[in-house]
Order: sequence, then structure tokens, then C-alpha cells
Amino acid sequence: MKTFIKMFMDSAKEFKNLRSVVSVALLVALHTVMALFLSIQVTTSLRISLSFLANVMIGCMFGPVMGFVAGGLGDLIQFVIKPTGPYFIGWTISAALAGLIYGCFFYGKTPKLILDHDKTKTGKHGQEQTDKISFAEKMINLVNSLLAAGTGAVLIAAPFMEITKKAADGSSSTIHGSALYLLGRGIAGDGSKNAMILTIIAFVMCVFLIATPWLRWYKTSLTVSVAGTFLLILAVYSDKKTTSALFGFWMMCVLLLIYAVLQLLQVAKKHSMDFTFLVRCIIALTFDTILINILLGTYWVSFMYGKGFAFYLTTRLVKNLVQLPINIILTYYVLGILKRIKAIK
Repeated sequence: MKTFIKMFMDSAKEFKNLRSVVSVALLVALHTVMALFLSIQVTTSLRISLSFLANVMIGCMFGPVMGFVAGGLGDLIQFVIKPTGPYFIGWTISAALAGLIYGCFFYGKTPKLILDHDKTKTGKHGQEQTDKISFAEKMINLVNSLLAAGTGAVLIAAPFMEITKKAADGSSSTIHGSALYLLGRGIAGDGSKNAMILTIIAFVMCVFLIATPWLRWYKTSLTVSVAGTFLLILAVYSDKKTTSALFGFWMMCVLLLIYAVLQLLQVAKKHSMDFTFLVRCIIALTFDTILINILLGTYWVSFMYGKGFAFYLTTRLVKNLVQLPINIILTYYVLGILKRIKAIK
């Protein structure tokens, strides 16, 4: 507890340091530029942005107090420069709380550089450790294969989508079923072309992911599972008038998300990443995503636009969870680069 309080006191003292204040000002400016030019506004309530990385660096270098203030100021400056609607204090509160969270988790913390000779072991003990690592890799590969196979089973058996087809005379008909069933209807010319395309993409992803653990395409698998799932979700969301995602679709997304996390751990191990710091990134970004982006963000959106909390929850939940592995790995590497630029004890 004393250490936690001291962290806030040390962070508050950063305001007395002119160099710290100037550095934060530059990072807030960077946050503003990234928010304006490196973000995609998918809908009025859904935006993809990498500007959070500037706030992560502020939290890492100057702590939770400075992170809280800088997060709120960054949101205000962004609104003044380019307002996207009426000002709402809820988003400023969310930005400030995100900066606070980053400061609490990352203040003075950066990934350690693990050298190759640190991993080299000799003798009987080293051989035993190698055997254990090899067994762990086999178990992870087995879990990965089971997840990929489970995704395939969901595509074949579980309710996947519901498609509403409108005829020229104004009438409409609805078809629904598993991905395999919809694929068959599409090939026979009796289904939705869009649904058939999405189903083919899902099947191709599943086949690729089943083969990946044994071919050791960790980075490619991580990219495919995250980007592919994200594109599928955006495609369904953009076609909500005629296409509705059912249980099987969301189950597939959850399985692929778990698969992506395991692949992230594989990448960490293969490339000598600081596993302890990676876990810190996972916990921090997951906590921030659930509390700020999903729960609090969904509440602000429902409050602003007058629709129910549940109306926005599903879309924001899936979007944020699918983007989470990307944010985690970006945070890890950005703070690793920061360590090289400025030594932080």
C-alpha cells in the first residue's frame, strides 16, 4: 500500500519538473495528431484509433497523476481542434481514467532485454529444461488445434447467420442456419451472396489455423486470426439491415480470440520477449478495455444517443476484444522502444 501511495506522490512531483511538463505536452500533441489522422470512424459510436499509445508512454514515464491530467487534456484539445459533435464530459472522464490506469500499471516499468545467452543452458539440467519446454510447446499446439477444430465444428453445426432477402415486389424471405448450410444455399443460388462470401472467408481461416501450430506460423496466425475476425465482424455490422449474426458467429469470434491470445504467447516465447512484462500488458490493457471502452464507453454512447445499453454493447464488446491482442503487442513494443530511447529505472 505504501508503495502504491508513493507512486502517486512521485507522479505528482513530476509537475515541478519543467522537462517532464514539456515532454508531456509533446506527447499530448502526438496523441492529438494520432487521434485526428490515425483513426477510423466506422460509425457514430464505433472508432478505431492508436492514439492510446501516446497516453501509455505518458503513464510509463510520468505516472498515474500526470497520466490522468494529460489524458483529460488530450481529449479536450482533440475536441477543440476537430469536434465530432456536441461536447460530452463523459469522454473526457474516460480518457483521464485510461491515463490513470496506464500510469498505475506502467510507471517506471519497461520490458527487459532477454539475451540469447541467458536462454542457453548446458548439462543435464539444461537438457531437462529443454524437454519440458518442448512438452509445453506440444501442449499449446494441441490446444491450438482443438480451438481451431472447435471453430470448424461451430461453422458446420451451430446457427451462424440469419439473412433477409427482399424481392422486387417488396416481399421478403428469411433463411438461417449453420455456415455450411448457408454456403450450400449460396452455391445453389438460393442464398445471399454476401453471406456466402463471409462463410467462405470463415472456412478458409479455420483451415489455415488448423495447420498453423504444426507449421509454426505464429506471427502470421496471430495476424490472420485477429484481422480476419475483425473484418468479419465489421462486414456483418455494416450489413445489419439484411444480415444478423447468430450464436455460432459470436462463438467463432470468441474461439478465434482465445486462439489469438495463445498465438501471442507463442510469439513472445519464440522471440525472447519479457514474459512477465507481457502479462502486465495483458492485464493492464484488458482492464482498461473492459472498464473504459466496453462498460463506461457503452454507457456514454447509450446516454448520448438515447438507445439502450444492450443495443451498443455487443458491437463495442466484440470490436474491443478483437482489437485487444493488437493493442497488447503494440504496447509491449512501444514501451520496449521507449526503453532504448530513455533509460527508466
